[in-house]
Amino acid sequence: MTEPSRSRAIEFYRFLFSIVVCLFHFRIKGGFSEPTGYFNAGYLGVEFFSIISGCFLMESIRRGRSALEAGGALPDLTCRFAARRFARLYPHYLLTLIAFLSLRVCFLHTLTLKELVRDGFFEWFLLQSFGTSFVVLLFWYVSALFLGSVLLYWLGLAWKDHFPIAMAFAAPVLFSLFAQYCGTLDCTMSPAPAASQGLWRVIAGLALGCVVSCLVRRLRPILQGRFALASTVLEAGLLLVLLLLMYRTYRSPWDFIATALLALLALSVLLGNSLLTRLLDNPVSGFLGKISYGVYLNQCFFLHLYGPVIPVRSYWRSAAAFLLLNILLSVFTLWLSQCLAALMAGFLRFLSQSPRQT
Repeated sequence: MTEPSRSRAIEFYRFLFSIVVCLFHFRIKGGFSEPTGYFNAGYLGVEFFSIISGCFLMESIRRGRSALEAGGALPDLTCRFAARRFARLYPHYLLTLIAFLSLRVCFLHTLTLKELVRDGFFEWFLLQSFGTSFVVLLFWYVSALFLGSVLLYWLGLAWKDHFPIAMAFAAPVLFSLFAQYCGTLDCTMSPAPAASQGLWRVIAGLALGCVVSCLVRRLRPILQGRFALASTVLEAGLLLVLLLLMYRTYRSPWDFIATALLALLALSVLLGNSLLTRLLDNPVSGFLGKISYGVYLNQCFFLHLYGPVIPVRSYWRSAAAFLLLNILLSVFTLWLSQCLAALMAGFLRFLSQSPRQT
């Protein structure tokens, strides 16, 4: 069976929901956080990131199983995956973190060096989900995504064919616990029996994505090239309903309905039957997807500048400027982070080759 391909339509949706998350955070900073405000449930955008990451995590698990059957060791394969995941997430994260800390310490004076050393340890190493997020709360998701992906990758190799079944049970159980004890998915650094609630929120999304990936493998041979019109109507309808829910609902049972709809949207895009998916599968969408991670990270600059430095007037006028500045900065930091990643990779290669040369 063919693997679900990384359609550039997925990258467009990744960018779209990163914008929704930014608008959610901006409404708080801009003083527009009343119950009937704008994008009150924009925090649900990160569920799409988790579900899609889970879909492609399942592909990595399948490749890892093949390597395991070929004689690879489970600890070695897991460590390699963790290193690849860290190398993908950390350069841009570190670049943004250093610049943001400089802004807070040297310009805004909202953070001292003593506080940074004392309370910011977990942020430097993507470990907020095991401690606290003192320096910048928005980065909790990167930590949870890294730690959750490594955990599920290890479980996926260890449990083999039992893993998809376990995830099919784990995802609804975790989401039901959030529904019962929190009533919402808008939980991040609150403590849980193990680590933080945000980590388990992301693990639930990753698990759901793994299930979606398995469904795609089952359904694609049956549905490929069929029901294009119905798939288009379904995908467009899902998108409209999701944007409406994110625009008007807030910390309610609708969170869990929206998560199910996000999984259906991911399933539709990965099946690739929709005309909308085909339309969005273009180079522009691919580029927007590349900067979406930067858009999520770089919003922290402007969220701290608006109000104390940049005046906030009407919501949409200020939000439009906020998004434009964020996108422009993200284009630049994408290039810069790629350069940083290349330097780090070269340094690691040098370290690995040095013993042989000596």
